[in-house]
Amino acid sequence: VRLTVLAVIGRLANMNPAHVMPSLRRMVVQLLTELEFARSNRESEECIQLLMVLVRAAENWVRPYVGDIFSTILPRIDDAPAQLASKLLDTVAALARVGGSDLVPYSDELLASIIHALSDTSNATKRMSALQALNNCASFCGLVIDPYIEYPDLFKILTDILKSQPDSKMQLEVMRTIGALGAIDPHRFKDAISDTTDTTVTNAKTTSSTGGTNANAGSIVNKGGEGTHRTGNPHVRKADGKLKKKKKQQRLQQNVMTEKQMEPLVGGIPTDSYGTTFSNDGYYTQLSVNALLRILENTNDTTFHREAVEALNHMFAPVQNACAPFLDRVVPAILLAMDVAPAGGS
Repeated sequence: VRLTVLAVIGRLANMNPAHVMPSLRRMVVQLLTELEFARSNRESEECIQLLMVLVRAAENWVRPYVGDIFSTILPRIDDAPAQLASKLLDTVAALARVGGSDLVPYSDELLASIIHALSDTSNATKRMSALQALNNCASFCGLVIDPYIEYPDLFKILTDILKSQPDSKMQLEVMRTIGALGAIDPHRFKDAISDTTDTTVTNAKTTSSTGGTNANAGSIVNKGGEGTHRTGNPHVRKADGKLKKKKKQQRLQQNVMTEKQMEPLVGGIPTDSYGTTFSNDGYYTQLSVNALLRILENTNDTTFHREAVEALNHMFAPVQNACAPFLDRVVPAILLAMDVAPAGGS
């Protein structure tokens, strides 16, 4: 009965919000209070189900309360039983669709909880809900690429699910999630794996030196040694969150500034074989310009000179003044092509 009433209230909110909003506010506060002080998993499941119906029925009017709902749900995902955790993740997926960028401040804890749920091989329903939550977070909250960098084992988890699960619906959801997360530069992904491995080794040495090894810490580490550490100690989890946030800020600064000086080869192409400089836009621009200049400087075959000049014009038109570093080589090459052009050619 309560589910039907909430569905009707949600539909009425779209037609006459002035009369429905006061009742809607009271209903949200009441459900959050019931969830906060629920004495059994069944009561929690009923509250979560009612909240999910309300969020889906009145998307436009629930958005101001997305932050409060999410902050109440998030701490309960990790420790909840499989069935309750599945419903909590379904609600997260619905909130991501409604709230969008409102969930970004909770992204670190949210991703950790989702990956923890994906790593649970004992319950397929829970993994399906985690996939849908991750897909919606990537699609509506803008959490793309960064999850692969912060949690390098995520891609391996997704591919393992794709290989091991015979269920076609789950395979389809995995492919949707991978598509929503976006494509990452392989060299950047390799650097992220290397950084995580170094952090894991450092943490292991620190733990062994202090003699505080805890076998029940519950860390999730894959075969290669890289992984996402989860522990029940709130101070350790808080420190891990600060470390991830610091690394994210460093990555943002590296995207604005050059990571390191390029070692020039012929035509100024960097020669860093580890790919640190391959991830910036300058490398790809130099590579394209050099290929076109080789065509223009080849006086034996003038067939493709016109197409090469048109390609250069197409490349330099959007960037305008940013093409200045290439002019000292492009202009002589175009003049040379004009000199060797056949008479009467266009």
